[in-house]
Amino acid sequence: PCVSQGGERPTMADADAAHQPPSNNKEAMQHVTRDMFAKASDYIQGEVAATSQDYKLLEAMHGATTDKFQSLTTQASSLSSDMGNLQGKAKELQPVLDQVDVLEASVSELHDTAVMLDEYSKRVESKYKDLMASRHS
Repeated sequence: PCVSQGGERPTMADADAAHQPPSNNKEAMQHVTRDMFAKASDYIQGEVAATSQDYKLLEAMHGATTDKFQSLTTQASSLSSDMGNLQGKAKELQPVLDQVDVLEASVSELHDTAVMLDEYSKRVESKYKDLMASRHS
């Protein structure tokens, strides 16, 4: 608590006197200079505190970014490994796929042959019926 020179609590008159400029120029200059340095000190302390908070925020952001990039690096490495595995399996399956292509071509050729044979057998059957009909007439 603030106490005046007489050991009593300060009054409104004491507060007014504290804010009054001193009576002579030297005291006035010292008072203004102290006030200026106090305010400059407060300003600088505020700037240092703000800069410190900015630095802490940047550190936190750096840590989060580092963690994210580490995670992305791990994922990319895993994807690369998986891609290599899939390419190896595709190479292993290629001979089987080639056999499937050959088999598909053979089945297609067999189907075409069956269609032609079916058409031929229908023509032969028709001619046979015509021949049998002409013999019975």
